[in-house]
Amino acid sequence: MTESSSCALANAAWLASCLPSYLEFRRALKNPEGAQAAVLSRLLQANAGCDYGRRRGFSRLRSPREFQEAVPISRHEDLEAAIERIKDGEPGVLTSEPVLMLEKTSGTSSAAKYIPYTASLRREFQKALAAWIFDLYANRPALCAGSAYWSITPIGRRREMTRGGLPVGFESDAEYLSGFEQRLLRRLLAVPAAVARVPDLDDGLYVTLRFLLQSPELAFVSIWNPSFASILLDRLNHHAERLLDDLRDGALNPPSELPPGVLALLRPHLRADARRARDLELELKREGRLAPASVWPRLRLISCWADAQAKHGVPAAASSFPGVELQPKGLLATEGVVSIPLLGRSGAALAVTSHFYEFLEGSGRPRLAHELEAGREYRILLTTGGGLWRYDLGDVVRVTGFEGRTPRLEFIGRGEAVCDLAGEKLNAVFVGEALDRLKAEGAWSGRFAMLAPAAEGPAYALFVEGRTEARLAQRLDALLRANPHYDYCRALGQLEAPLVYLVSGRAEEAYLRRCELLGQRAGGVKPVPLHPRRGWERVFDGRLIAEAA
Repeated sequence: MTESSSCALANAAWLASCLPSYLEFRRALKNPEGAQAAVLSRLLQANAGCDYGRRRGFSRLRSPREFQEAVPISRHEDLEAAIERIKDGEPGVLTSEPVLMLEKTSGTSSAAKYIPYTASLRREFQKALAAWIFDLYANRPALCAGSAYWSITPIGRRREMTRGGLPVGFESDAEYLSGFEQRLLRRLLAVPAAVARVPDLDDGLYVTLRFLLQSPELAFVSIWNPSFASILLDRLNHHAERLLDDLRDGALNPPSELPPGVLALLRPHLRADARRARDLELELKREGRLAPASVWPRLRLISCWADAQAKHGVPAAASSFPGVELQPKGLLATEGVVSIPLLGRSGAALAVTSHFYEFLEGSGRPRLAHELEAGREYRILLTTGGGLWRYDLGDVVRVTGFEGRTPRLEFIGRGEAVCDLAGEKLNAVFVGEALDRLKAEGAWSGRFAMLAPAAEGPAYALFVEGRTEARLAQRLDALLRANPHYDYCRALGQLEAPLVYLVSGRAEEAYLRRCELLGQRAGGVKPVPLHPRRGWERVFDGRLIAEAA
């Protein structure tokens, strides 16, 4: 059987398993009010006997409105004591169902937080992912004939265990899927999950490329930040000769020697392909670099973030992979899945059959899914089978339209990312809009820009790559002064004028490394327009180029 035939059979079986969730989702799009009421009822009944459910009277609640009156909005700090009990091994704290594991969030403003995962929460993720995959593959049948690469976190972390013996952390995005789906994916994945055990990021990228090189049938790539696609292509050509030698010999020789245990896990997946290596070597000599169309001629679609700050990486990814369709992802967080993309639609449809959702207006009033209005922005509250009850996710979305009667959403930014050096209360959405405007006006170019407190003094620094306008700092200051609190602090002299720091080298990689050290999961690190931590001058190579007058 050819590799294409094997992929086609495995993909057909996978799509068949996704069909029931897709049909349920399509029906629910026509009646989000009923679908959401059913989800909430299920969650309340299933968890009425846990400690949190007894204290909040879950058994007496009969409607979303009663639920809102009985249960307060929560943030992670409100649940930390309960989660510590879960980490100690205590059952029945936030859910009646046992906690299987905990995952770390990819929070942008603090060290990693722990999120409990139950079988119900994983099923809720699986429902949304199945609906997305069926819609995608059914509308792009060429994907069915090839293999796939799903994001893997190559940071080599040891599998962490809590005091009570619960495991912490997924190694691959495929772990969100059911056991049956994971068995199918093992036949479809071009890169084995064991790559996550590689102890160095650079070596992890090399090993990832080594496996991708032996997969000419690659058709689908699912990553997070679009800049990762450009990073992979840069590394492919940086290590091209070494990689092609490994491909020819069926070997694996990254820049650093791998631990024997890791190499033993990876070696069974290696294949030698002398003919392919020779063909690519000829192209490398002729063109001076390897083109994606030659390396992966069947690659048809890349799924990646394309909203908020991530959109700055989309043009470079599209240019690096000409002819390959880029599908924007929906909003998926460690805590839960909010929306899934549908081909040919703007925004992403609310994952209405997964969790129970509420949406906070600017006034603080919570609305339900069927009450949202086109063009309005809302902050998301999640209630999930993992024990998050009316959890303030911190993400802000805009309604772009409706699928049936269910809203389609665009991710705008993190509403919780706020900097407050002197009472100015800058937030990520506001700063992101200012940076977008400056980029559109040609004040800066490149893929990366982030505002953060300067290393010293009461001032901000803009860390930016690419070409910059001479008056970028002054123009940034003027836009930030549209925030009356910032303007007041500047007028009083409580805040000094912002600085501009021109980053040289690979800004995204330096940012990724720093976020890993802060405890974030590399595969889920999000680009942010505003970061509250100081010290980025020590992280990025570069120089200070301007100061506003």
